[in-house]
Amino acid sequence: MDNPEIFRTAASFLEARRSIALVTVVATAGSTPGKCGYKMLVGADSGETFGTVGGGLLEAEMIREARTMLAEPRSHLFHFDIGETADDEKGLCGGSVEFLIETFDSEALPLFEDLSDPVIGRAGVLVSVIAPDELPRKILLKDAGQIDAAGSELAPEIIAAIRDTAAAGCGATRVAGGGMDVFVEGVAQAPVVVIFGAGHVSGHIAKLAKSVHFRVVVCDDRSEYANRERFPDADVVVVEDFGHIFDTVQIDADCYLVIVTRGHRWDEIVLEQAVRTDARYIGMIGSRRKTLTILDNLKRRGTGTDVLDKVYAPIGVSIGAVTAEEIALSIVGELVKIRRLGDGPGIGHMALSRAGGHVGTHRD
Repeated sequence: MDNPEIFRTAASFLEARRSIALVTVVATAGSTPGKCGYKMLVGADSGETFGTVGGGLLEAEMIREARTMLAEPRSHLFHFDIGETADDEKGLCGGSVEFLIETFDSEALPLFEDLSDPVIGRAGVLVSVIAPDELPRKILLKDAGQIDAAGSELAPEIIAAIRDTAAAGCGATRVAGGGMDVFVEGVAQAPVVVIFGAGHVSGHIAKLAKSVHFRVVVCDDRSEYANRERFPDADVVVVEDFGHIFDTVQIDADCYLVIVTRGHRWDEIVLEQAVRTDARYIGMIGSRRKTLTILDNLKRRGTGTDVLDKVYAPIGVSIGAVTAEEIALSIVGELVKIRRLGDGPGIGHMALSRAGGHVGTHRD
């Protein structure tokens, strides 16, 4: 379960006047099962849990502690040192971890409704105040990139952490300054994978992309293929002629475009439009021969080489993929790589001019 879904679940509990406890990993050192920013929601009454903070006995202990705190809104910080010996029942990881448990009642509903709002932009940042206790416990900054250091009461160290997180659009860090101890995390809207083509491979891509927290848009010109029954994991399904699809689907720098239509003709139509956008990623399925032919066609029609060099073709990381499921896995793996690592020196571009990449030719 990703954080936006946890926030939505929290809002639904609070709307029903059920108290909640939110457990967050706010600091780690060394090797730990839970990473900074991991979250778990513990509901009142039934004690249901959603999400994870690393599993194992530490998570079980946090669930017990959370249940004891649910009677009233409050917060508490927990620190654990994790041993490295085999008989240490807390696990074999070596390091330390800190958990922040916060309990909320229905008065916190507006905050979690805001956190559930899909319009939070790339610069959205959530500041959780660990200390001092008298301050508001959570501050949502929907456009933290515009925070004014001169007019803020926050310490320079905290301002810098907020700005860095807003610029990155993700990440989480604990920082202290000016007598305050806070946890800063990005709450930007998840990036969008736009899949052009609604065939068999696309179904697996949509499911996998959703599971790793992308929003998913599926596009095709055939309603019998592009529909909710075949793509239950998609956020949006668009039925439109490929020649006009970009009049309907708006693309920005948080979009990842995956071109897997039913044939080379439609791939070329989509790619020629795609390279004119600001998309973070553009990938097209097909053999090396086919992709070279399409790229040469676009060059002859005036598309610049510098633009076409950004296209990932053949698409996907090289895992020897053969089946539709494996091809989808290699494609989504590449999306995650670009999202988390970028495409700088040493990352390994999968374009035709570079080595690697499977030859994806599976069609419907």
